[in-house]
Amino acid sequence: MLKLSTLHTYLNQVLDLPDLHTAILLTPTGQLISYASDPSRSKEDVRSVVGLSGDSFLEVEEQGFATFEIKGKPHLGSIYVLAVNEAQDETQDGWQPLMLLALNFSNGYDQEAVRLKAKALAAHLAKSLSKYRDYLVVPRPPPTSSNISSPTPVR
Repeated sequence: MLKLSTLHTYLNQVLDLPDLHTAILLTPTGQLISYASDPSRSKEDVRSVVGLSGDSFLEVEEQGFATFEIKGKPHLGSIYVLAVNEAQDETQDGWQPLMLLALNFSNGYDQEAVRLKAKALAAHLAKSLSKYRDYLVVPRPPPTSSNISSPTPVR
C-alpha cells in the first residue's frame, strides 16, 4: 500500500530551499498525487507546475525527461520532469511511465544537481510503485474507425 505521508517525506527530502523549491509526483495524465514545497509557495504556483508538467508528457515519453523554463511566471523558474519507471518496463510495447516526477527550481540553480536528485528519487519510487503497475497504468485504446474523427460535410 502506498502512504501519502511517506511520499511527501521523500519529496521533501530532495528540496534544497530556496532554489529547488517544489517536488511533485503526478500521473502521466497530469493528476496530482503528492507534493512538497517551500511554505512560501502558493498552491496556485504548485497547480501551475502540475499543469505544465502534465503537458510535457509527450516529450517525457520520447526522451524519458523534459526540462523547460516557465515563461510568463518568472518567479517559478524552471521545471525538470522525469518518468518514474523501472528500466525493464521501458522495453514493453505501449510503454507508459508509472508516474511523473517534477522538480521546480530557480533558473540559477545547478541543472545537473536537479537531474541527479530527480533520477535518484525516481529510481527509489519506481521500486515501490512497479508492484502496482497493473493498477496505475491505464492502457491506451487501439485506434479504431469509431474514434477517428472526420470533417463535417459542408452544407
